[in-house]
Amino acid sequence: MPLNIKAYFPAGGQTHEEIEMTDICYTDRADVIFARAILPPSKLVKEMVIYYQKLPNGKDEYRTISAKCPHQGADISQDELKADGNVYCSLHRRPICIFSEYNYAYLVEKREDKFFIVKT
Repeated sequence: MPLNIKAYFPAGGQTHEEIEMTDICYTDRADVIFARAILPPSKLVKEMVIYYQKLPNGKDEYRTISAKCPHQGADISQDELKADGNVYCSLHRRPICIFSEYNYAYLVEKREDKFFIVKT
């Protein structure tokens, strides 16, 4: 599903080092991949959801957010990325923007069969 937002924003999650994602698990949905990553600032292993999208300019892009809702920790790994750039938590319908630094959304690069959170 192409994004249907009026302005395109970079991912806001900040990291000063490239982070390799591990335990890559493809799903039956072409736009969703599961993985794990050690994220700043906590340095704890987190369950992540990688969302694939085709940008209006034709380029492929991957972004990742925690598989847990930042509101109350509900599992959002099965919740769909909507055309407005948000994943809506199935528990409270809270929008979680994959472009926001407040949700620790990160830009991801795919290199061969590995995924890396991009250094910013």
